[in-house]
Amino acid sequence: MTDTTRHIVIASGGTGGHFYPTLAIARQLVAKGNEVTLLLAGHHTDEQIEIARRNNLEAQAVKAIRLPRTPLQALAFPFIFLASIWVAWSRLRSLKPNAVLGMGSFASVPVGLAAVLSRRPLFLHEGNAWVGRANRFLSRWARHLATSLPLAPGAAIQCAHRQTGMPLRQSLIDAAEDLRLPTDFLANAGLIPGKPIVLIFGGSQGASAINALMQGVAQQLREDARHLQVIHLTGQVDNAALIGAYSEAGIRACVKERDQQIENCYLAADLVICRSGASTLCELALFKKPGILIPLPTAAEDHQTANAKALASRHAAIHLSQEQATPERIVEFLHDWQKGSKSWHEMGRTVGTLAKPDAARDVAAMVCG
Repeated sequence: MTDTTRHIVIASGGTGGHFYPTLAIARQLVAKGNEVTLLLAGHHTDEQIEIARRNNLEAQAVKAIRLPRTPLQALAFPFIFLASIWVAWSRLRSLKPNAVLGMGSFASVPVGLAAVLSRRPLFLHEGNAWVGRANRFLSRWARHLATSLPLAPGAAIQCAHRQTGMPLRQSLIDAAEDLRLPTDFLANAGLIPGKPIVLIFGGSQGASAINALMQGVAQQLREDARHLQVIHLTGQVDNAALIGAYSEAGIRACVKERDQQIENCYLAADLVICRSGASTLCELALFKKPGILIPLPTAAEDHQTANAKALASRHAAIHLSQEQATPERIVEFLHDWQKGSKSWHEMGRTVGTLAKPDAARDVAAMVCG
């Protein structure tokens, strides 16, 4: 490492919603000549370390610390927590970073506290409109918090902050800039040009309720069914019932578990029905797509509802709770959308104003500034 090179440690863990923004920031830091070490924790650590190393990034596993759920766990928690901070402090002492970036999961708290104890600058990134417990706690010592979405009212943070956006995969950013759908995409999906397309997905945890909802929608669309097409990413292998429902309704549909190049699905879509995870909403903004958002009700601290409200309050999306998202209500919205109401086009333009394609670069600049 030269005198001008900085060494940045990024603490992350948990789902892809934390890891892939981490990866985007790390690649940006390396591209600017910095050294980066990822400290990863959680259920997917081994898989994420392998992905990091395929991207020529140094990555190490650290133990994930979870909040206690039983009296016995509560008794043991202080000792386990202090031990995890000691291990993180020892790791930072060995790595000697110039700064530490925490990506918001509770797995980042021991590393964040170790940074404070070792007097290393601490920076944070928050994906959601509602600042999570880890970042609320660490913000009292952090120099700066980068946010992905407009913050919900009452965000109890104690450091400077600004909206940099969510660092997204470069393939998404490139596709949104180029706006060219691969010529064979529609044909391979069994869809035809010129007919509106609705993209539907529920994410890794919330797909089953969305899938059941759309079966009911298909049964009630009637005449409207002839005037739209569907791309439905179900998150499950067995899709026979859903395929049958679309077929019986006369809806031309591409139904599959997932699409590794979801950027093509966004390019093809005219409307999106989905959950309201932070990365998803930032992708909607990037591609300027109007959306009907149905927050996952079991999300921690109901953060998906805060995300949906952040967009709905700006007329950048429709927000429905899972209870409100009945087949009848979705059919009403689809009927209005098919009439070509100006409000849907305005919604797409409005959500596009929230796009931050340079988020990874801006977070990297914040950490190195």
